[in-house]
Amino acid sequence: MYVGRVEGNVVSTVKNERLEGIKLLVVRLMENGADKGLVIAGDATRQAGAGDVVYMIGRKEAALMFQQKPAPPVDVAIVGFVDTYNMQ
Repeated sequence: MYVGRVEGNVVSTVKNERLEGIKLLVVRLMENGADKGLVIAGDATRQAGAGDVVYMIGRKEAALMFQQKPAPPVDVAIVGFVDTYNMQ
């Protein structure tokens, strides 16, 4: 699992047809509060927006979250929101 902060939306007029209807977001990965770079993630919650802290899953499990046949070409999926976290 990964944690990150949503930075913004991805707008794409030409894309793989299996991505139709999937909201794509730019997420800044965080580890122990440190910036770990950017990733583009599919939003399985359909509710995430700029500023939200979210948790994500990767690899094959990410594509399975969208329950489409065949699975969409997604490597990272947002699956929930982080309300609070403790780094002790």
